[in-house]
Amino acid sequence: MSLARTLARRAAVQAVYQWQLARDSLPDIERQFVEELQLAKSLYRRHAEGFELSPPEREQLEELLEKFGRSQGTDEVEEEDVTLEQRASQCQVPDVQVGYFKELLHGVANNLALLDAALAKYLDRPIDEVDPVERAILRIGCYEFMRRPETPYRVILNEAINLAKEFGAAQSYRYVNGILDRVAHECRAVEMAARRRG
Repeated sequence: MSLARTLARRAAVQAVYQWQLARDSLPDIERQFVEELQLAKSLYRRHAEGFELSPPEREQLEELLEKFGRSQGTDEVEEEDVTLEQRASQCQVPDVQVGYFKELLHGVANNLALLDAALAKYLDRPIDEVDPVERAILRIGCYEFMRRPETPYRVILNEAINLAKEFGAAQSYRYVNGILDRVAHECRAVEMAARRRG
């Protein structure tokens, strides 16, 4: 698993979620996220090199690390009690594969009917009634199963489960796992059969 791809998926879930709820234009959402990613990289680099950030810059960096950075395993500390220094030391640099983020965002939007049809066979309710976070994760996972055959299905499934644990409700990862596992059996039947044999 590539950290840059993991972070691209993390950003894509947030962007797809935003698109699903607000139906803002994709170029506007993409531009917002890319600008925030560039700012996060710039502020993080300056902070890591020892430059003094202004209070507004520190606040921005904290928010952006929370949004885009991936925690390396923090102690049981309340989120609001974490200082910038702690957050920066516990997060990996927000080095997101922007191209992959864009592909996921546009891929979901441009293939929505196909993805929803593939998911609908295994859902226990209409797609529009699925929690918006779970819906975003399911659509991204389904897109990757269908359009990214070079990415092993276990990687896609594990990433989706981790995203559901991070962003979803307490047990949403189980729901996401169950649905995407069935989609994988359909979309990646040859890969799964080879894995069982070997």
